[in-house]
Amino acid sequence: MKMKKISIIGALCIIIVLALTGCGKKKAITTSEFISKTESLGFTTTDATSQYAEFDHVKEATIAQHPDGYQIEFYSIDNEANTEGMFTTNKNTFEASKGNVSAESSVSLGNYATYSLTSDGSYMYLCRVDTTLLYIHVEETYKDSVKDVIKELGY
Repeated sequence: MKMKKISIIGALCIIIVLALTGCGKKKAITTSEFISKTESLGFTTTDATSQYAEFDHVKEATIAQHPDGYQIEFYSIDNEANTEGMFTTNKNTFEASKGNVSAESSVSLGNYATYSLTSDGSYMYLCRVDTTLLYIHVEETYKDSVKDVIKELGY
């Protein structure tokens, strides 16, 4: 009986480990997919790559402008180390703007990391997946709408 219990526990542990290994992965989207998805949601997209010409690590930069006046930025970076660096730099900038009353969350798992901050009437969100980065800094009024877009993008 004791051996049977150990076998069942061992099998359950293996199942849990196998299930969790798939949970730490997100699928990065391409710039084309970002454009297609945001335009289908009513955004107008602009190629902003030339604005980052001095930064060799930025392969593509796209801005999706919503009719209400806010925007979502999407970057394709040359490698994961540079993507992580860009994520950290922007996260530090967001944290530096944090007011006395704020709510923040951070996740780093597998091939992605997210950071969100709500403070002083602003909602800020970063998501790094492989070599892509989603950057959002909007008025808090648009927080729920932006969260819907983030979910649609899978970020």
